[in-house]
Amino acid sequence: MNKKIIISFILIVSTLSGQIASELSSQIYKVGDTVSDFSGTICTEINQTMSLYDYNGSENNADYFVIWLIFFNPTSRSCQLEASYTQTISEQFSNLGLMTIGVGNGWRGPMECKAWEESFGVSYPIVDDNSSDIRNMFTRGSVPHHVLINHEMKVVYTSRGYIMPPFGNDFLAVLNSSLSELSTLSLSDVLMPSNSGIKDCYPNPFNPSITINFELSEKNFTNISVYNLLGEKVDNLLSDNFSPGNHSIQWNASLFPTGVYFVKLVTPSFSETRKIIYLR
Repeated sequence: MNKKIIISFILIVSTLSGQIASELSSQIYKVGDTVSDFSGTICTEINQTMSLYDYNGSENNADYFVIWLIFFNPTSRSCQLEASYTQTISEQFSNLGLMTIGVGNGWRGPMECKAWEESFGVSYPIVDDNSSDIRNMFTRGSVPHHVLINHEMKVVYTSRGYIMPPFGNDFLAVLNSSLSELSTLSLSDVLMPSNSGIKDCYPNPFNPSITINFELSEKNFTNISVYNLLGEKVDNLLSDNFSPGNHSIQWNASLFPTGVYFVKLVTPSFSETRKIIYLR
């Protein structure tokens, strides 16, 4: 009887341990996971904190970043060996949108954190993880551990170990890919019009050609035609599907009489008319 009780107890403990281990494992962010916001104290500054979502493009006027989290322990020789190299990478890619954040655990005070910066020439912010416990969101293994989070706040890389040569090829490949995607996205946001319409008609008055610049905020079937003072259509300049962005078309009026004309842009959801004057 006692043997059965002991065996049952062992099975229960084993099952509970497995469940706990499973729950702990599920709490660690993996590649493809979206990271929730978290904050931490900058260890070299008094009462200064940072938040992950400070660098979330959807929440800060489309300033997009790729975020590199460097988890380390100041007493780890491995972390010390690659500290200067992380600064080199940070400087090399910062202008392309890389935001580097060190997350250190095991400090004995603010002065030790400052000494780390000075010893290895590190200028990126370092979070004191003694109380924040950010590291346990991403790894419960050894350090150094490196994480890349893209502009969508998704983990695209997470791995422990060195990234300095001859290691780190996978890290650099993912970093370059994420930054390339970031630059394309940022460029699109800069160029993408918020409204559709005719930007300008230049020169106006004109003789005999005029350029009509227009913009579309979304992909649409677009028609641009020219009308005379009687409201009669005298020329159809285009009728086609256009992608969002800025476009232009030129009208040569050499076959038409001088006078006042109207350029009309029409999409399924919008129309606009501009007056133009043709002089000889």
